[in-house]
Amino acid sequence: MGRQIKYKQIEEYVNQFNDSVYHPILNRDLGQPMLDEHVLLFLLLPKINGEKWAELNDNAAIAVGAVQAAFDAHDTVSLEDVTTTTEQLRVLAGDYLSGIYYSLLASVPDFKFIHVLAQSIGRINELKVEFYHDLEAKTSKDIHAIQDIQTTCIVQFLTHYGYGKYAVLAEVGLSLIALKSTENVASRQIGWTIETDQANHVQENLYKEMIELLEEADFLKEDLKEEIRSITMPLLDQTV
Repeated sequence: MGRQIKYKQIEEYVNQFNDSVYHPILNRDLGQPMLDEHVLLFLLLPKINGEKWAELNDNAAIAVGAVQAAFDAHDTVSLEDVTTTTEQLRVLAGDYLSGIYYSLLASVPDFKFIHVLAQSIGRINELKVEFYHDLEAKTSKDIHAIQDIQTTCIVQFLTHYGYGKYAVLAEVGLSLIALKSTENVASRQIGWTIETDQANHVQENLYKEMIELLEEADFLKEDLKEEIRSITMPLLDQTV
């Protein structure tokens, strides 16, 4: 993350996450796993907003973070030169994070959530196999495919633990964050592009939906509303 962390709950999460997934060789050669603070904002939104949040939720959220980081690690691998040491290490980092979430979930005595998360991961992997060439280039003609890949794990986490009103915000907000056309140098992530004549219309609809959700979210603190606006709305000024 390239900027100062704004919310202490996110900072605490990052520290706990890094302790939980630490690997001496991978951390030495690649640095700590990638975590997007904007994604974490939606993952931890109920906690930041002051909702009741148990230790079990923290452990489950760490597992979700490991899954997201694993997908991100694999997505940064350059398939044109995968034989280099750095690219091979990135593959290993993704594989390591993919496996470690099982041990993290062992501390979560919630088999229903484990099942839900496993189904979400399976759905994402199916999409990546089915649309391999398009997804490798971060393009799609289907906004729902992008939403499934970018939001499913977090939305399922929020829904499962009783934060449904936050899950709706997360689905729209994370979709808008994903649809960015410039590279995020700090996280090495590249935004998605919708390859359709209706691309602008799709983003405009998401924009309108987010405005309506924030207007109706009387449960949400004003500073969080402004933060969500700041990380989603400006993206629509960019070319799809």
